[in-house]
Amino acid sequence: MATLGTKLARLRTKKGYSQQQVADLLHISQPAYHKWETDTSKPGFESVAKLCEIFEVEINELLEDGSTIISNNTFDSCSSNVIGNAYNPVFNINSSAMMESILKNQQDITQMMDAQNKLIESLIDKLKA
Repeated sequence: MATLGTKLARLRTKKGYSQQQVADLLHISQPAYHKWETDTSKPGFESVAKLCEIFEVEINELLEDGSTIISNNTFDSCSSNVIGNAYNPVFNINSSAMMESILKNQQDITQMMDAQNKLIESLIDKLKA
């Protein structure tokens, strides 16, 4: 089973990119990207989505076979999901449906923020007039 770092290195090499080039595309430093390839640290969800775009792979392709963003691919003991003594389920982060849902939610949040910014700009313009 290949780690996420190993997959990133293979995909980067296959595309003919240097670590610096990929880091530039991600708007991060080369040392930060190097840590991902050496499995010293893990990228966040947005970075994983950008990596999929850069390397032209599906998110499950990048994350399957034991690669993890979050240790053991689960959220255990998330107190925010517990109401009273209710059971706290474990979520599989490698689930493509889960990842698609998370990415969709992020897109929706971005759209709402854009709309909110436009409203604020409109209000500021009215106050100036």
